[in-house]
Amino acid sequence: MGNSSSSSHPINQLQSTSINLTLIPFTITMKFTLPTAAFAISLLGAADAARIETYVTTGPQIIPYYTSAYFGDDGKQYSLGGFRDGCRKTKYDWIKEICIDDGKLRAHIVYSGGTKKCFRRTKDSSKTCGGSEGCWQGVCQRCWTYVYTEAKCTW
Repeated sequence: MGNSSSSSHPINQLQSTSINLTLIPFTITMKFTLPTAAFAISLLGAADAARIETYVTTGPQIIPYYTSAYFGDDGKQYSLGGFRDGCRKTKYDWIKEICIDDGKLRAHIVYSGGTKKCFRRTKDSSKTCGGSEGCWQGVCQRCWTYVYTEAKCTW
């Protein structure tokens, strides 16, 4: 890639941070670039934030398959069953009602104590799924994931 030396490459110019872990009697030194460390820290925080995810499988089958889950502030996943639009009660006594408005890309939860937490759809992704068994006459299954993250309640 030209005559530039490897030390002038932008990747090699990133600042590094060293972390020393002392294990008796060993010392291990790991080096992280600042962007890598920032990314790792952001992943730790993301696991603790409440969110709602809906999953849809489409493909050669006539009817799409829906399921959804709530990920609490505790990082645990709570299944909500097969829906992605409308309001419903759940099997969890601490949730009074959960509503997903697919058309307006928003959702909210009303907890049994009356507190309301709101969410906006912030991520859509899809990939082929089901392997070769998920295909029929050239049409393959596609798995969609929609992520709703916490937002200010304005509705």
